[in-house]
Amino acid sequence: MPTEVVATHPATLAELVVWMAEDARVNRRRGGGLSVLAVAIVRIAQFGARASGPAARVARLVALPLLAVARLLLGCEIPADLACGRRLVLAHGGRGVIVVHGAVLGDDVVMAPYASVGAAYPTPGAPVIGDRVYLGAHATVLGPVTIGDNAFLGARALVLQDLPAGAVALGTPAEVLEGSAA
Repeated sequence: MPTEVVATHPATLAELVVWMAEDARVNRRRGGGLSVLAVAIVRIAQFGARASGPAARVARLVALPLLAVARLLLGCEIPADLACGRRLVLAHGGRGVIVVHGAVLGDDVVMAPYASVGAAYPTPGAPVIGDRVYLGAHATVLGPVTIGDNAFLGARALVLQDLPAGAVALGTPAEVLEGSAA
């Protein structure tokens, strides 16, 4: 079971700056320039949707065209009100990444291109992704499942059930290999 996400968004403009600096640092190192841009757009939209005050109102206005850029040029579909921890990495500019409304992402989550976190119709609910989770290229997590801390979802893994902390999920449907990813 993942640690509860304590801070799901930057609450003040000062926190937004700190979070965006952290995001830029890890994305430059792990994802490149487009990744920095994609996560910056997500953070501005997130701040506008989840925070309050004049800065949040300005962020809401600025976020609209930025989200259009992310969706049209990168195919990155992430809701503005996402509950997401710190140091999110959207590898290769978040190309094709889709996150459903209501999902929760912990700290230090890495999403490779075309990774998806979505709903499983007709079952209501969205996934909860723990801290330090890696979602490989085309990895998909569907439904009201919980992915434990330090889990690794390989490329094209399809996860439809809860994963314990440190689990490795490979294949479609995912075969779960339990063990420490520490």
